[in-house]
Amino acid sequence: MEKHGVQYYYNCGEIPHKVVRVEREYMKRKIFLISLVVILILTGCNKEEKENTQTLETNGMLSYTIDGEATIEKPTKEEGYIVNKIVCANGSDMMWDNDNWEVELTSIKSNDVCMVDFTKDNNVPGYRITVTSNDTSSLDSTSKATTEKGTVIIYTKSVPTSVTGCDARIEDNKVIVENVTLNQTCNIIINAKTLANTILAEYPSSGARSSFDTVYGATALHEATDYDENGAFSGTSYYFTGNPNNWVSFAGSLWRIIRINGNGSVRLLYAGSGGEDGYIGSVQTYNATSSHPAYVGWKYTVGGSLVADRANSNKSEAYTTVETWYNGLSINNQNYIDTEAMYCNDRSIGRGFYTTSTSTVLAFDYAGYTRLITNKTPTFECSDTADSFTTFGLMTADEVAYAGGLIDINNESVYYYLNTSGGSSTGLFWWWTMSPSHFSASLPLVFSVRGSSYPGYLGSTIVYSSGVLVIRPVVSLKSNVLVTRGDGSANSPYEVNLP
Repeated sequence: MEKHGVQYYYNCGEIPHKVVRVEREYMKRKIFLISLVVILILTGCNKEEKENTQTLETNGMLSYTIDGEATIEKPTKEEGYIVNKIVCANGSDMMWDNDNWEVELTSIKSNDVCMVDFTKDNNVPGYRITVTSNDTSSLDSTSKATTEKGTVIIYTKSVPTSVTGCDARIEDNKVIVENVTLNQTCNIIINAKTLANTILAEYPSSGARSSFDTVYGATALHEATDYDENGAFSGTSYYFTGNPNNWVSFAGSLWRIIRINGNGSVRLLYAGSGGEDGYIGSVQTYNATSSHPAYVGWKYTVGGSLVADRANSNKSEAYTTVETWYNGLSINNQNYIDTEAMYCNDRSIGRGFYTTSTSTVLAFDYAGYTRLITNKTPTFECSDTADSFTTFGLMTADEVAYAGGLIDINNESVYYYLNTSGGSSTGLFWWWTMSPSHFSASLPLVFSVRGSSYPGYLGSTIVYSSGVLVIRPVVSLKSNVLVTRGDGSANSPYEVNLP
């Protein structure tokens, strides 16, 4: 880059629309003017030597004149100025974002000189697009100026449904106004819905299921009472059965929607790329080799009583695997996750009495075993707060039952088993739930779901079984997460954004 007086020259090229934050220098003196002209010198460009946005951010400099007098200061947004129009001598196409106070480059021609005209009068004729909307928080800006016959692009977080008042077209998450020759106002209508509301609009509730004693394959959205991590009523949960359009794209992977939680957040089951890779890591145990019942815990303490086991001073191997995966998410992706959603590792006793004896042939059943095998009455309640965890978890055996699964019976038509091609999401591999089953003949067992050899089969597996079982994380997206596109199908999963 070469300096000539107060003008700065640098190489550039044909730049696609990108926001460029231009470095600025300010004079110590304050100049109060109603209007001024900013000159942007662009020179030495050629098609063979294209520079990227980062280079422009680092090296791009603006040179200004105020009423014909050269200066290194331009007005600030806080002074009430707005860009009225941009004039480029050699046909470059630029935008100025009045809201974010920055240049956007559409295309730059070689050896061009561009004049950016500032004014405090919004009624001055120019080449400016002003935007109104029913959801301005979804827009990147509500005012942009461009060159004569230039293009203005308004970016949106959600797909706009209509635009009126100006000659514009909608393309994905953009409203594009081309050949701008005068000031115009565009009214953009965005009918963005939260993920939960989108689900409820597509699948009106079919009410509560009355029976859970047979395999259930109907595609529907049913409802049940939900509870928070303290065991208090948190609202109605709406859960999917069968094989609905409940695919979500999030954090670089596909997921299946398990249910809308009582607080409005949406619970997801990891599905990988949508093939047979619907798990993280490799095959592993749920917990270390041991004959102690404490090892059914998502977190646990090896004690001499159930109360002692629930002290939760240690992490299970399954917990550690999911925690490592979660910590590997970007901060932006973690911001989508409801860290107060509850995941239950119900260690309550359903039949028999707690014991750590290694000689007892059949010691006791956990409450989940009694609910799902004996009584066939799943629940979203976690009866002891020590069994209640937040941020992330695994699917529970109760959620498998709500979805249509049944103990010791195949169900190959239910979403938690199916991938995008209609096969197993984990291939031959089985996968762990976080629900304890029973302690039998000194063996602690947890519920698991089988792979393609026993499609959708819910059974019980010794916690230290290895070589066949994998981990499928479960997280809940916040209640205010918006659907930006997609219909929930495997080919067009819901894509989400935070408002």
